[in-house]
Amino acid sequence: MSGGGLRVLYVLGIYHSGTTLLGNLVGQLDGYFHVGELRSVWRKLAVPGARCGCGERLVACPVWSGIIRSALGEPWAALAREIWQCQREALGEFHTWLGVPSLLRRRGKVPPAGTALARYAGSLARLYRAIAEETGAQVIVDSSKEPTDAALLLRMPGMNPAFAHLVRDPRGTVYSIVRAREGGEPVLGSRLRQSTYAALSWQAGNLAATAVRRAAGPSRSMLLRHEDFVAHPGQAVQALTQLAGKPAGPGWLLPSRTVTLQPTHTVGGNLNRFRTGPVNISADTAWRSHMHPRDQAAVTTICAPLMAHYGYRLTK
Repeated sequence: MSGGGLRVLYVLGIYHSGTTLLGNLVGQLDGYFHVGELRSVWRKLAVPGARCGCGERLVACPVWSGIIRSALGEPWAALAREIWQCQREALGEFHTWLGVPSLLRRRGKVPPAGTALARYAGSLARLYRAIAEETGAQVIVDSSKEPTDAALLLRMPGMNPAFAHLVRDPRGTVYSIVRAREGGEPVLGSRLRQSTYAALSWQAGNLAATAVRRAAGPSRSMLLRHEDFVAHPGQAVQALTQLAGKPAGPGWLLPSRTVTLQPTHTVGGNLNRFRTGPVNISADTAWRSHMHPRDQAAVTTICAPLMAHYGYRLTK
């Protein structure tokens, strides 16, 4: 990651792949600030009671209250709702993969003035700058995951982005998504429809993330498997910080794979963004014993080409 501009380490991936934990680990390092899923901030500002990772209401958090006012001015509420509308109009809010090819075809070109895309990109750039100014961060870690915002970074002047693509075995990803929808309890029986939809999302999202990574080039992007991250978190974080241009010092993570997390100031992400204190980093392999065979078969069939590409076995 070379050249001038504001440094952003953007984490690509699918939900339930470990992006929040990865971002929190990197965010513990000096000079780094993990914002969580930053693209959700516009929606969060319209939701009363939305909380920062530190536990405070987002608008009352001593860090984010300053960032919001610096980026949006006063009064900020109406402007935040307007930018949220621009985001939805220009990129969509969820499952935004179809917009990636057109954004990448125009990478390096500023969005046309007066468009919703230009309005959103300008506000996002101001927000990034405000984060850097208010926190003193040299690298902003954004685990928004959506490939559209990642592709947009390649069109935003004054930005120096790097991209980490975190991928997880689709059976583990899908089972984790289905289990979360069931309230976190082990899933009894088949959830074929949900599993099929989640598998299609895994396939489309990772293809779009790969397109962004290729457009950025090998000097500004890397692929990281979730399973390798949890097995060797220290090595994974050091590789990411090398990519971001501010390497972590040796020995920051204990060999036991236990790290003590300090409170974060993440605006969105998995509920583990609120976890503090000693955290043991380990693999979640519940899908191996609890995922219904019919669902496993469906997910494997849909995702087989990319599974082979990423080095995952098609059988347990």
